[in-house]
Amino acid sequence: MRRLWVGLLGFILIVGLAASGCATANKIGAARETMDQARAAGAVYKAPYEFKAAEAYLKNAVKEAEEGDRKAAEPFAEQAQTYANKALEMSGGGAK
Repeated sequence: MRRLWVGLLGFILIVGLAASGCATANKIGAARETMDQARAAGAVYKAPYEFKAAEAYLKNAVKEAEEGDRKAAEPFAEQAQTYANKALEMSGGGAK
């Protein structure tokens, strides 16, 4: 019976770690997508500070994720998303 519980707890731990890694990858992907939209809307010129900040935070998020530190990568990805959203908003959101 004890072996069953140990195996079950191990499985839950592995699934939990995999899910947390996916969340970080999803946040990085979402920030990247928003940055692409902001770039297309002219944020490089219309909101240069916000766009550069988003780029820097995204670069740090990717670096930490590649090093395997998803816990450190997540706040960087969130900040990248925040600045990318602001850059997209300031550049007119791509609307013509």
